[in-house]
Amino acid sequence: MLFSSLTFLYIFLPILCILYFIIKNPIWRRAVLTVFSLIFYSWGEPIFVLLMIGSVSVNYLAGRFIGKTDDNVKKKAYMIISVALNLAILGIFKYIPMIVQTLNLIPFVSLSVPNVPLPLGISFYTFQAMSYMIDVYRGDTPYQKSFLSLLLYVSFFPQLIAGPIVRYKDIAEQIPDRTADIDSIFDGIYRFSVGLSKKIILANPCGEASEALLGMTVSESVIGKWVGILFFALQIYFDFSGYSDMAIGLGLIFGFRFKENFDYPYMSKSATEFWRRWHISLGAFFRDYIYIPLGGNRKRWFFNVFAVWFLTGLWHGASWNFVLWGVYYACLLVFEKKVLFKLWAKIPKIPAVVFQYIYTAFITLIGWTIFYFTDFSVLLSSLFTMFGLSDVALNDLFVDSVIKDNIVLLILALLFAFPLPKLIFSKLGKVFNNEGVAVAAKTVFVFASLFVSTAMLAGNSYNPFLYFRF
Repeated sequence: MLFSSLTFLYIFLPILCILYFIIKNPIWRRAVLTVFSLIFYSWGEPIFVLLMIGSVSVNYLAGRFIGKTDDNVKKKAYMIISVALNLAILGIFKYIPMIVQTLNLIPFVSLSVPNVPLPLGISFYTFQAMSYMIDVYRGDTPYQKSFLSLLLYVSFFPQLIAGPIVRYKDIAEQIPDRTADIDSIFDGIYRFSVGLSKKIILANPCGEASEALLGMTVSESVIGKWVGILFFALQIYFDFSGYSDMAIGLGLIFGFRFKENFDYPYMSKSATEFWRRWHISLGAFFRDYIYIPLGGNRKRWFFNVFAVWFLTGLWHGASWNFVLWGVYYACLLVFEKKVLFKLWAKIPKIPAVVFQYIYTAFITLIGWTIFYFTDFSVLLSSLFTMFGLSDVALNDLFVDSVIKDNIVLLILALLFAFPLPKLIFSKLGKVFNNEGVAVAAKTVFVFASLFVSTAMLAGNSYNPFLYFRF
């Protein structure tokens, strides 16, 4: 398993920071970051770290071959071979069991399902490695001459196992040498603390409440399912965006500037807007490397949308419910563009906005229901329950008790899922008109976040990692 959170916070990270900032030579700094990133990964995956290094090696060689030849045929061949090898590795370790299980649905087919362990973060680092090689092929960035630099790009521990997906061309100039002044380090510590708080203080308790409501087998109710999915929606948002915040914050500490990955997606007014705000780096990857090369909006638009969203769903996990989830969003995006947006344009602005928020909240919760239940029979049963089509009560005492025990958590989570606290903090800073006040407030938040998160980690063993399937 990975480092425990407390080991990471109080041993791994302090030792790394001390060594990194003592050393002044850029090459040795790169080496330190790379070695610690490999230690971080190999602590949980001692064998599969070799797989990741092998993946980097394949793309490093492909990049060099492409960069050193002027023959376009050879360039394309190297690119295709590299992509094929990357996808083969991903397919073998992530999708072979799913393929065999699907084949077993055919009459008279009974194959043994292989027990293939899933390397942590394989989808993230495979996509990053491919983006490097494809960008080199396209001429968007020069090939990397240093294997150490490319290995650091792929293995850098803050975003290795949970994203965001960092495009090589976005940080290529930062890899050889970076500067991190006191302001960027402070901003990085603050951003890391925000992410840590999201994960430990909000996501984990929301996950516990969600499991309590959605994992019931004896007692079920309509309200229980809806509230359970609401807690799961909050859990996955704070978990995923929390990891992204921590990655961005740690990047700032070491001089890297990563792009944002979330932009308050639950304030969206359509599925289309939701996916401009949710997991932005993944959307950009599929747009630039799949959607646009297929023709984008220019030709076969309908096919392109469904192809991208089929792959988006499949990327999230080796189970058909994720594919269904992707196709569900493809249908929504097509419906919105062809029908719904035209209807909204004919409705007065205020009632239209109200309807848009209600509609988006509804379709998002249905989407997370499809995402949550990997068993289709349980998924259908849950959807029937949510719409009152099952022989279950509207509510029960157990659901009431879970909601009462977590009502403060629910209110806080809903509040922080929107930018209201950020806006209030910004307004207070302007009222006081004193940068020192803002720094003091952020400093207090950092220490309070660390104290509360440490206490919660020490007193509760529930600290799930949602990205094993990625």
